[in-house]
Amino acid sequence: MSMVKLLALPLAALVLAPVPAAARDRAGAADDMIRQLEDPRTQAAVGHAMGALIAAMLAMPADPLVRVMESTGNHDAARRIPKGATLGDLAGPDARTMPREIKRRVPGMMTAAGSLLGVAETLAPQLAAIGKQLERDLGDLD
Repeated sequence: MSMVKLLALPLAALVLAPVPAAARDRAGAADDMIRQLEDPRTQAAVGHAMGALIAAMLAMPADPLVRVMESTGNHDAARRIPKGATLGDLAGPDARTMPREIKRRVPGMMTAAGSLLGVAETLAPQLAAIGKQLERDLGDLD
């Protein structure tokens, strides 16, 4: 299911987007975020929401896409899209299982994201020290 894999990256970005800002804003934010990412209720809620979002997107009519294709001169491709088709129709037969698959995979992805955040938090002091040393070394070159 290549479409599921394709959607995994934006999902990870969506889940992790607030992490750097939260970590800068207050001490312990990473610990709070890790707890949220690993909380089964939060995981279930995000999984349900993402599954519902994907289902809604797949149910959207493809007509606006056809109009855009025609307006850009891509008439041959636009003609290949059947009247009344949905984005799910265009995505292919596996699209029917995507919402359920996303819902099933989100908890594991969130747990993995929490683990990665924990590793990043652990490494942060060492990375900061390396950055300061690099800054000093590069400053000596001037």
